[in-house]
Formats: sequence, structure tokens, C-alpha cells
Amino acid sequence: MSMKIREAVKTLRPYQWEPSTDELSKKLGLRKEQVLRFDTNTMPSPPKELLSKLAELLPGLGVNDYPDTSYTQLREGLAKYLGRRVEQLTVTTGADEALDIVAKTFIDPGTEALASKPTYSFYSTIVEVMGGRLVLAPRREDFSEDVDALLEACSRQTRLVFICSPNNPTGNLTDRSDIMKVLEESGCPLVVDESYAEFCGRTVVDLVDAYENLIVIRTFSKAFSLAGARVGYMVAHEKTVRLLNKVRPPNSLSVISLALAGLALENLELLRRNVQWVTEERERLIKALQVIPGLQVYPSQANFILIRFKTPPAPEAYRRLLQQGIVPRSFDEASGLGDCLRFCVRTPEENQALINALERLVTERL
Repeated sequence: MSMKIREAVKTLRPYQWEPSTDELSKKLGLRKEQVLRFDTNTMPSPPKELLSKLAELLPGLGVNDYPDTSYTQLREGLAKYLGRRVEQLTVTTGADEALDIVAKTFIDPGTEALASKPTYSFYSTIVEVMGGRLVLAPRREDFSEDVDALLEACSRQTRLVFICSPNNPTGNLTDRSDIMKVLEESGCPLVVDESYAEFCGRTVVDLVDAYENLIVIRTFSKAFSLAGARVGYMVAHEKTVRLLNKVRPPNSLSVISLALAGLALENLELLRRNVQWVTEERERLIKALQVIPGLQVYPSQANFILIRFKTPPAPEAYRRLLQQGIVPRSFDEASGLGDCLRFCVRTPEENQALINALERLVTERL
């Protein structure tokens, strides 16, 4: 007996997950510690101070019971961190669950969502699984948001607009004035994905008071070093939060993840140190790579760098770097970035290994 499958799932283009470090080490014949993950946009090491504090709390955590389904304690911490009200916050299992909730709230079969190309490819997955279609407007040559092109692409079928700022994978910010223009002229809910906001110190969360159609998505995965804990959240007008909570599943976060995120908010000096060294190392890495011939290195406000390859071509560079245990993020031709690779910022020693490897690749081709 054949199973009946939704038509949207039959034609769905799945999100391309990164292979695990175990898979890569076996494939490459390297030890796990020799595999350098420049592809995941995460911090290179776990927050040991927070884990030590968590260990002290573990015996008293009620893992035998469900967490508070409203995640009140964490929302109170976030409200203080962001200068918002508790009612303007809802907590999710990472930013990706937040995106999934938004799509389930606004996308009907046959409707459309809108974003600028290139951007985070998971937007298309969540829209298409609901039977919708993601329409992509072109960015300018420097990857800045062409807000006029974005608004021109709006139609009667548009239910949702995505802006990623800083944008993944290009690293650039969208101007606050452009975000406000989309909020005022699109007539649609606007999702501003601020997963990397801590690295640039810029946010539009304060605009949720004035705009009911603004939904800002944030995460603990990047600057807080907690990608494995899977904690994200949304900031929106109280009315919009109530709407999103209709769709949000209860108890999707563990009491352990919630405790760890709470500790992170109580120890913000760790976050500040993370942000400082990452941004300093990012700028050092950009300067070192810019002098290598055959590479076009784009400026970034996030914890990663996009590089366009002329010599050697990006697919060749990807293969040769991978053989050395250096794992970049590659892109298909449909993304418009087939000649690019993306690298997240790692430790100074690991970043130097990347610089040396790229210098060798280029020198061998000259």
C-alpha cells in the first residue's frame, strides 16, 4: 500500500544540512580534532564557564516534569536584556522553529513569501512545506538590500516578507530606514532575522511598539555559543505574539536548555568577550585575505566572511580545502553564489591555518 503524501512535500527542495564532524572525519581519513568547521557559523568552543554553573544546578532541575510552557523566567531575562516587555517575547527551539511558526501562521497553499537573493535558504523550505512559494528579488551588486526591487515584487499573493540582517551568507546589514519602508509599504508581516545581531550591535527590536507587522527573530546559537542548546526567540507587538503563540508548540525546549540560556543572560560579560574577540579576529582575517590574489573578500557585520573565488575556482578550492580538513560552506549555482565560499570566524590559530591554506592554493595556480 502506497502512502498518501502532501503535494507540497513531494516537490519540496530540502534544506541542505551540513554533514556531521564524525561523517567528515571518516570520509577524509582524519581525526575529529583535525576537522575545522568553517561552515556552521558557530563559535569554535563551548562556554565552559556556563557549563560549570549549569553543573551546579543540574541536581535541582526538574527534568522529570515539563517546563513552564510559557517560558516565563527566560522571557523575563530576555525582556531585561533587550529593554522590551515580557508580553512582546515568545521562546522557540532555535531560530529555525521561530521561522517555522511564522510560516505556519501566515502561509496558505498557493500564496507567496518574499525575500532578497541571496539569503538564508531555509526560508524557501518553510514556505514551500506549507504549499507556498518564495519569490526572490535581486540584491544590488554589493549585496545591499534593494528595497525598491523588494517592494516591486510584492503582489496580492504575498503574505510574508523576510529580511536577514546581518544577511546570511553575505554579512551585510539592511538599513533601518529600508526596514521601516517595507513595514509601511508592503502591507505584509515582515520577519527581520537578527540571528547575528550581537556581532554588529544593531537591532530593530524597538520598532515592535510601533509596527504590529514586525517580527524580529533572535537566537542564542551564535554569539552566546549555545548552538547545541537550541534556544531562539521572537520579539513582536503583544497582539502579534498572541497570534504566534497559537501555533507555537508547548514544551519544545528542555529544562536544561532553558537553564543554560538563563545563565547566559546572567553572565553577559561572556557574551561581550565573545563579540569583542570575534569582531577583532574577523577584521584581521579580512585584511589578511584581501591581499591574496584571485580572491574577492566581502565586508561583514556577522561572524563569517564571504569570498568570491577567481583563482582557483570555488568548487576546486572547496575540494582541496576539504582534503586538508578545512570545511567551508559552498553554494549551488541557483543561489547566485556558485563561485563563492563562506567561512565563519574561528580561533586565531585556526584562522591562520585557513589563511595559509588559501595562500598555497592561489600560489600553486599562479
